[in-house]
Order: sequence, then structure tokens, then C-alpha cells
Amino acid sequence: MTVTNRDIESIVNTITECIDENKLEEAVKLFEALDPPKAMDVVIRLGSDEKRKLFASSNLNNLTEVLARLPDEIIYEISSVKGVDDMAKILSKLPIDEVADVLFKLPSRMRFEILRVLPSDLSSEVARVMKFSPESVGGVMTTQIPVFEEDLTVGEAIDLYIQKSRLGLYDKHSYIYIVDKNRKLVGHIDVRILLTKPRNMKLGNCMEKVPVFVDPFSDREEAAKVAVAYDLIEVPVVDFDGRFLGIVSLDDILDVMISEYSEDLLKYGGFIETIRGSYIATSPFKLALRRAPTLLYLYLINIVTGGITALFENVIEKVTLLAAFMPMLADNSGNVGSQASALILRSLVTGEIKLSGSDLMKILLKEFITTSIMLILLAPLAFTIGFSLPYISKWDLGYAVGIASIVTIALIASCYVSDVVGALLPILLAKLKIDPATASAPVVTSIGDIITVTVYFTIASLIFRL
Repeated sequence: MTVTNRDIESIVNTITECIDENKLEEAVKLFEALDPPKAMDVVIRLGSDEKRKLFASSNLNNLTEVLARLPDEIIYEISSVKGVDDMAKILSKLPIDEVADVLFKLPSRMRFEILRVLPSDLSSEVARVMKFSPESVGGVMTTQIPVFEEDLTVGEAIDLYIQKSRLGLYDKHSYIYIVDKNRKLVGHIDVRILLTKPRNMKLGNCMEKVPVFVDPFSDREEAAKVAVAYDLIEVPVVDFDGRFLGIVSLDDILDVMISEYSEDLLKYGGFIETIRGSYIATSPFKLALRRAPTLLYLYLINIVTGGITALFENVIEKVTLLAAFMPMLADNSGNVGSQASALILRSLVTGEIKLSGSDLMKILLKEFITTSIMLILLAPLAFTIGFSLPYISKWDLGYAVGIASIVTIALIASCYVSDVVGALLPILLAKLKIDPATASAPVVTSIGDIITVTVYFTIASLIFRL
């Protein structure tokens, strides 16, 4: 079996054993034979001591390609072991946007020291990208792409393009971008199409209009949405005066989509502060710090549910069987609300739902009808269960019908209310310029519990006149 096909866990164990037995050269040789994705997986799973010894003795060439995707802690360890000069040499092999991504993960002092050591032209380009937030379009855009003025001929552009390509001055791209004398974007042309045009033709006469572009201060998710909506492999970036700055390339668009999906998934799971990087590489202490705030918050919210239950203590004392149906009803309402919230959140993220009055009315009508159809199936089941348990225990028809009616009415009311709350909460947050993914499943479930308990015991009080 070749090294590239080995199981990651086996490779980690072998490297660890070699280092423990002072066979560092063997460990380095095994590590450097790995392709970049496997090398990243191995590094994430190695212990801290093993990582530092490996970093000190390896050239890390196989980590260069995936350096920007490594967790902050590992990048810091690499920088600490290698030092500023070696780190600058590693970064000089990366595209400008990836250099910026790596530097953003380092402490500010180390970041500025590395910028000082980098070649001046690279350092200035990186600094220009780093003035934008990592979460913005400008933070992920690529500036090393071919840009020519519209008055150039096709022949002149091809000669310049070949010359600069040989020098390695261009990152991945599919288009040549055309600007006027003020560097305002006027169009683009596919590289392959350019090669078929007459050499004496002006670029301005063979270019195509750019269908859409984004500004550098927009959220990076906006570039991904535009790419999907217009079926683009590159999204041009221009400033507010229309001057061309760069592009968001396909690989960056895919990275943004994966990152934003992961972030939304964590927020919907109840994380106030999302976990960046690898779960495997994150310490239990940091995981606890990320998870505890939401759990404390929800625990306090559930005090409301307990308080409402306590208010109806006399009802529970006289009809103790009511307590048996509480978990069933509460869980059901929470599930209904979470489902509605997840559907609306997905539609907001994809841009399918707009924050308009007409879309809001469509959502309310659709959710009302959907819940009504679901209740056609749920209500008879709830009545049957609500009737069977008390009738078997007491053989009292009136008592059984009363309990069944309470359970069924509470189910119907809580389903409608929970569904509306779950659907409207993400929209309300989006209106308030808050990430709608913050309307997490635990929050929606807790709100559903409060609604269900209140409705349930209120109806019980009215039916049994308690």
C-alpha cells in the first residue's frame, strides 16, 4: 500500500512512534510524502509536542497549498517554530488573498513583522487586501489577475499576458478585465476567446459587458450569492467609483459557501460565537466556552416554563394525568417551530425570500395551510392517545373525553403559534440586520415550550373549571 492510500490514523500513529523513538528523520520523510489534504489531516491530529518537532525539521512544502485553511492555533505554532523569515518565505509562495487569510490568524505583532520581511511589492498588495475585513468581499478577493486598458490591441494584450504569466504574476483566472484610463471597469473577455481575435483589433471592440459586480465592503456571502444567481465562475469587485479592484475566484467562492454554511449550521445549533477551524484541533476548554453561554441563556429561559407550570399547580394536583402529556406536546411544538425556522432560514440564505410585505403574507398563508394539513394527521392521533390513557386508568368516559379534548386543542393551538413564531423569527432578525441563523433550534424550541405550557393549562382550567 502506498503512502497516499494509508489510513490517516495509522500515519499519525506511525509519525508519533517515530518521534517518540527519536527517529525524527523517518517521521519527516513520511510526512513530506503526503499530499496537502492528507498532510493537513495529519497535522490537525498530532499532539502539540509532535507538531512542533515536525515543523522544526520539515520544509512544510506540502502544507503551503492548504496553509490558509489550517486552524489559527496551528498557524501560530508554525510561525513560532519557523520564525519570521522562514514564515515570510512560505507565504511568498501563496496568492495574495491567501497570504492575507494566514496573517489575519496571527497576533498583530507577528503579522506586522512578517509584512516587513515580505518583498515590498507583495507586502503592499497584501496590506491593500488586509484593510478589508476577512468577512468582506475585499478580504477574499484576488488582485493578481490580468487587467488591460481598452485602447490596447489584442496582439499587445497577448504579448503582455504571456510575459506576465511567465513571471508568475497571475493567480487562477478565466477572464482578462478591460478598464478605461481611470481604471474603471468597462468589460471583460475570456482568455480563450481573446486568442481567436485579430491581433490588430482593439480590446474595447471585442470585450463583453460585465453582467454584475460587487463592492469590496459587502459581506463575502454576497459574492457567493451573485455567483450562483448569475452562474459565474468569477465575480468582479469594484469600488464605489467603479474602479476595478480584483475578483472573487471560483475556489474562493466555494470556500465562502462552505464556511458560511458551517457558520449558519453552528448558529442554528445554538452557538453564539461560531467555532472556526477544526473541531479535532480545538481544545475542550474552548469548546466549553463556546457552548456554555447558549446553555446558560436557555436554562434561564426555561425558568419561565417552570414558573408557568408552578402557577397551575392546583390544576396538576386535581388532574395529575395532565402532566403525562406535557413532554409530548412541548416536544411537538418545538419540532414544528424548528422545522419552520429551518425552511425560512434556508430560503433567506439562498435569496429566495425577500424582506417584503408580499413575501411575508405568502409565508404566513403557506405556513397556516401547511400546519392545517399536518394537523389533519396529528389531531386524531392526539385525541386517540389523550382518550385512551385516562379511559383505561379510570373507565370514566366524560373524564377521558375532557383530557383528550384538552390535549387536542392544546396541540392545535401550539402548532399554529409555534409555526408562525418559527417562520417569522428569522425574518424579524434579518429586518433588524441580525444574522437570521441566530434564530437557533434551541431558542425556537424554548419559545414553543412556553407557548405550549401556557395554552395547555389554560385550556385545562377552562374545561375542568379549575
